[in-house]
Amino acid sequence: MTVVVEEIGKFLGKPIEDAMGRQIGKLVGLIADIKDEVTAIQVAQNNGEVAQYPINFVKLFDTHAVLLQTWHIEAEDLRREHDIIRRKSQALDLLLKDGDIVQEEYKQLRGSYEELAKKISDKRETLLDTLKSIESKLEQQIRDLQMALTNNKMLYASSEIDEQTYRTVTESIRSALEIARKEKKDVDNTREFLLRTEPAEPQKDVKSTVQPLTVPDVVVIRMKEATEA
Repeated sequence: MTVVVEEIGKFLGKPIEDAMGRQIGKLVGLIADIKDEVTAIQVAQNNGEVAQYPINFVKLFDTHAVLLQTWHIEAEDLRREHDIIRRKSQALDLLLKDGDIVQEEYKQLRGSYEELAKKISDKRETLLDTLKSIESKLEQQIRDLQMALTNNKMLYASSEIDEQTYRTVTESIRSALEIARKEKKDVDNTREFLLRTEPAEPQKDVKSTVQPLTVPDVVVIRMKEATEA
């Protein structure tokens, strides 16, 4: 994604949110190259520190900018990489089946795709562990908020806090609960997708059904690269 200064500059000095709508700070700086293409942003966080994030962590809307979490980016990268390997694997097997590629070259390309598939699988397992940890923290957070809600009701029922305080605190807790549940669902959906998705590998026993042709010593095969959607 290419973002120029003009596109994101209008959000400088304004709050920036995470994917759940929580304000995490203000957009205070941009890092751009000589073509005015932004490569990173700087955010003054609510704790007073300034953090820098790659531009691909940012999603722009008409009225505000959203900073995606690292696991969101990693999951999207894995989805894209998996899709590319799947398409290339299918194309490679089809070339062999149609007799448009010799076995030696097929094995070479198959080996490179298997290497990529292994790397994708390793990254997938690491991300699944990360999501499991995030999910566990969110479950604890939800339990704590539910307990806080119960305690608030008890304080009101025992007349230890007035109605206005009760309503204000209850609204705050319920808002936090809604965000935590929404985030947990987002994590769950991503984890389930990763669990259903195994990196595709070329078929290992594919054999050509076409009589081999006499080919030159050097064969150049042009394969259309999958592009990002």
